[in-house]
Amino acid sequence: MNERELALRREIFEAFARTGEPPEVDDRETLSSLADQHVVVLGDDGRILMAHPFSAPRRDATTVMSGGSTWYGNCGWDGLGLVHAFGLEYASVRSRDVAVRMWRGRPVDEALFHVLVPARDWWADPGYT
Repeated sequence: MNERELALRREIFEAFARTGEPPEVDDRETLSSLADQHVVVLGDDGRILMAHPFSAPRRDATTVMSGGSTWYGNCGWDGLGLVHAFGLEYASVRSRDVAVRMWRGRPVDEALFHVLVPARDWWADPGYT
């Protein structure tokens, strides 16, 4: 990864962390290179849809809420990853019809997490997995 790619990658992740949303990117060449490297997933409109574990806000995204802030993950696994990446004391992770309350990195209630798609196949359809 070259310096331009590293700088844009940093900008993307910082924007997601700060606002819960991806930034607007004018440098299409570098953004395309990041997509080719699986750093980001672009939507049909060329805008950033995902930068694992983050997702742009969308109806089917996993929602992570804590301390008045909201972030979006691509799936429940990414939502749990966001809780740990940020070191959140308390968080609510909602993925489709399932909600898990987290306290100090652990579910408040019993929880079982099952990943249907093997990790080797995740990039076949990153929006599904």
